Amino acid sequence: MENRIIKALWGDLKGKELLKFILLASGFFFLIGAFWPLKTLKDSIFANIIGPKYIPDVKLLSLAIFFPIILCYSKLVDIFSKEKLIYIFIFIYGITGLILVYFLYHPTIGLTNLQMDPTRLLGWVFYLFVESFITLMLSLYWSFINDVTCPEAAKKGYGLIIFGMQLGGFLFTLLGNFLSYDTSKYATMAPFIALISVLMFFVIALVVFILTHFFSDKDLKGYQSIINKNQNEPEVIEDNTAVGFLEGIKVIFTRPYVMGIFGIIFFQELISTLFNFHMSFLIKTTYVDPGMVNRVFFNFALAVQAIACTFGLLGTSFFQRKFGITFCLIAYPVLFGVTIVVYLLQPTLLIVIFVMLTAKAMGYALNQPAKETLYIPTSKNIKYKSKAWIDMFGFRLAKACGSGINEIIGVCVNFSGGIALSMIVVWIFVSRLLGNFFKKTIASKDIIK
Repeated sequence: MENRIIKALWGDLKGKELLKFILLASGFFFLIGAFWPLKTLKDSIFANIIGPKYIPDVKLLSLAIFFPIILCYSKLVDIFSKEKLIYIFIFIYGITGLILVYFLYHPTIGLTNLQMDPTRLLGWVFYLFVESFITLMLSLYWSFINDVTCPEAAKKGYGLIIFGMQLGGFLFTLLGNFLSYDTSKYATMAPFIALISVLMFFVIALVVFILTHFFSDKDLKGYQSIINKNQNEPEVIEDNTAVGFLEGIKVIFTRPYVMGIFGIIFFQELISTLFNFHMSFLIKTTYVDPGMVNRVFFNFALAVQAIACTFGLLGTSFFQRKFGITFCLIAYPVLFGVTIVVYLLQPTLLIVIFVMLTAKAMGYALNQPAKETLYIPTSKNIKYKSKAWIDMFGFRLAKACGSGINEIIGVCVNFSGGIALSMIVVWIFVSRLLGNFFKKTIASKDIIK
């Protein structure tokens, strides 16, 4: 009975392969479970102690801090194994997170102080801490997964991973929503929620430790190892050739395939940033009480996780196995575009929340697994260094561009909609090219270097 259910939801997963994907999904369960309450707190804390009009500024600032982060990351990739990299960054962010929790509880620096002032450093630092954590760790953990997975296994197992990811987001967001229900306790409950999330960082490291110590190299083979074996080449799990800091970004601009991945991420994040600003602005102007603002953000986050978790269980693996990667890559921007058209016709808070629900929930459950699958037939340098540039710098660049547009046009629905729909047309075209090239690469058993 259990085998039939697993096969119906995720295909023919069994034995050690099933156990491997369950553990990989568990890592994401805690990673996203830790992030979503922090993400929600990041938005509400910044809006309450700094002010929503400064959101574009903090997004622009986040772009600048990612240069030293990528520099450090690129150097460490050449020195340490992928699992040790995870341990290092978990330790750094775990300790930093505990320090920030302490200051959130502080009677004058923290949330007890209700004065909204752009000079309050804590709001800026906490926002940048959360933004950098999820960008870095999401990129690193997905690279780790892509490195130990082959394309056929991804069609089955990535659906299970997405389900575990979104289930963690849903359950921990539900917990955060419950703890923040009494808006009068905002100043004490928000730091407590942050503490729970930070402690979850260390569980991620434990999951990676179990994976790398209780599974053999054979069980953790990825696409490159299989191709090397089929071509009678030496079996190597990783290419340990050191590559300079700027090589990661150089590969992006010299490999059309990698540039295409950069493009679809850039379009998604820029458009999401445009309408996230609309949503944040309308929420803050509709609800004055800080606790109520926090509650609305948590309700939104909970809805995102509920939709994404349900689709991750029933739809992610099914659509990849039934329709293929190209369909999934194209379906998301089409769906996103339809919701934007609805918002242009009826620009209300409820509709913009609907736009962002689609952008976030289906982005996680439909677009992200398809996008990550594109990295499987690539070299280590693309998986780790170019991907880091795309996920960190490219991600921030898109948000910075979106924030710059928001600074110029403000909450202008027609301008935002026109820019977004124009980009979606290009996005769909690029997605089709990427999907076709991916299928061609896999069919020829090639590796994109």
